[in-house]
Amino acid sequence: MLLFSILFLIIGFFGLYFGAKYVIISLENIADRLNISHIMVGLTILSIGTSLPEIAVSILGGIDKILGIDPNIDGIVIGNKVGSFMTQITLIIGILAVSQPIFVSKWELRREGPMLFISVSVFLFFSLDGILSQLEALLMIIIYCIYLILVIWSEKHLQKIKRDSKYDEKERLDVVSFEPVKSPRKKSSTPRDIGIFVFGLIILIIAAEFTLLSAHDISKEFHIPENVIGIILVGLGTSLPELFADLTAIRRESFGIAVGDILGSNICDILLATGSGAIIVNFNVPMIILVFDIPVLFLSLFLAFYLLWTEKTLKRWEGGLLIGLYSVYVILKLTMFQI
Repeated sequence: MLLFSILFLIIGFFGLYFGAKYVIISLENIADRLNISHIMVGLTILSIGTSLPEIAVSILGGIDKILGIDPNIDGIVIGNKVGSFMTQITLIIGILAVSQPIFVSKWELRREGPMLFISVSVFLFFSLDGILSQLEALLMIIIYCIYLILVIWSEKHLQKIKRDSKYDEKERLDVVSFEPVKSPRKKSSTPRDIGIFVFGLIILIIAAEFTLLSAHDISKEFHIPENVIGIILVGLGTSLPELFADLTAIRRESFGIAVGDILGSNICDILLATGSGAIIVNFNVPMIILVFDIPVLFLSLFLAFYLLWTEKTLKRWEGGLLIGLYSVYVILKLTMFQI
């Protein structure tokens, strides 16, 4: 039984990765035809696309709970959002920096940095009573939509003034980030892209269900609280699309896409992905997440933001520091802060 659960979990992770990949491919092709800039793709299309595993887990978790398939799925779903955020802001960004120092502009840090803190603060505020209600979920989704509108407006504003070389130097702008993205794939038709999108979406839905049910079974088999499984195991698994997508972007020297995805995906995970499931049914938030995981998340966010802000480049040793922080967090979570 345990081997089957582990096998289905692995299949679920692969399905989440490939499902998200097919959706991203279709969206990238559409972005190519619409001449959307690199950073806009990173902050919107890629950040939402690579967050589809978290969104799918959240929605399927809400459906499973309301149908009674797994009434206690809350720990895995909520833990997944916190764990995914923590994984990306420390482990993923650390791996990217170790592979190659990451360049980031003042503009991005001033715009997305505060929103990262706001998104976690909103999540914490709504969770203080131990429940994320449907109304609170709706507000989280609305906040995310407002953020996207502001991103689109600010990106268009920046495109108008980016021709000023003095401004580029002052803000440390990566001018390539504002050039229209070109899909590395062959041109395809709109009907084909829609077909790829639907196919990827179907894979995501099936894989999310595999992931949830197998994670629940593993939690029972090892007598580990579901929030721990959600934070460490599912959180890591659903963060793999971000890792592979950003490594690919860095190899292509598309730093705007990589940085935009890291920042935008975390905002999407904590607001849109969480809200997408909680709008279906109320989710209970384990108290340990509020008293341990969220404070550590704030600490990690402060550290990552500080390292990015100094010299606007994340060096290899700083990436190693973030990876070390994630390792310490996992050890503490497993040994001292499960419930």
